[in-house]
Amino acid sequence: MKKVLLSLSIAIGAFAMEPIVSVDWLSKNLDNKNLRIVEVSSEESYVLSHIPNATHTTIAKWRGDNGTYALLKELDVIEKEIRSHNIDKNTEVVIYADILSPIDFLKTSYIFWALHYVGVEKVALLDGGKQAWNKAKGTLTQKETTLKESDFKAVANPKLIASKDYVLKNLGKIPMVDARPGDNYLGITPTNGVKRDGHIKGAMSYSWNYSVNQDYMLKDKSKLDALFSDGYNLDKNKEVLVYCTGGLEASYNYFVLAGVLGYKNIRLYDASMKEWGNTDTTPMTKYKYENFKK
Repeated sequence: MKKVLLSLSIAIGAFAMEPIVSVDWLSKNLDNKNLRIVEVSSEESYVLSHIPNATHTTIAKWRGDNGTYALLKELDVIEKEIRSHNIDKNTEVVIYADILSPIDFLKTSYIFWALHYVGVEKVALLDGGKQAWNKAKGTLTQKETTLKESDFKAVANPKLIASKDYVLKNLGKIPMVDARPGDNYLGITPTNGVKRDGHIKGAMSYSWNYSVNQDYMLKDKSKLDALFSDGYNLDKNKEVLVYCTGGLEASYNYFVLAGVLGYKNIRLYDASMKEWGNTDTTPMTKYKYENFKK
């Protein structure tokens, strides 16, 4: 009986998925029928080689130009894309990128947030992306993965997203974290596509790349946990808003806080500085770091 229980625990443990998974974990779970693997890359990269059983997507299928800046696409468009990967609320999803630039990497965390936003909760990122898989000499294939469509129904969670009006209403009431580099936050260096320099009044600075090393591998979880609780005085049970230039950088802070560290109420301001910094009347601060004070 003990042997049976031990075997069951090993089997369950093999398929238990954390918000970030290693190359070793993924290699052992490639044949998990409940797992969906999604590569975020150019079509050329996917055709050249991809992880076995991986389907393909691009960030353009999830976000697009609204006439002024890029935002998450309409719910029915997102729903259709999710269905095409045979994803539903019960499947587990691992997303990885062919990381040729920081933007490539951030596309995965944006899709991670988008899936959470519409009701897919069992989502993980592959630590280090396709480059980590290649470095470990993981199996690659050119065989295209085709799956039947799921019947997933997207339901937006308004608690995971923020509008400009929501941010205005909550200035000084909830902690806000700017994911851009510190020089953009301070307003010493202009942010591309943003007219006004500086940051949202009262926001704190935490550049998204502080959480990863040069190979885009997540840094020590316990150190990140202590940093946000002790250094930023964030409470895992209270609301935190994250923003950046236009949603991508903030999505990695969302991933770390809501995914890896288990914060319960993280909102992403998708339009971010592309909207806030191009609006003449929104409160901004520059040339100084700020802490949240309520």
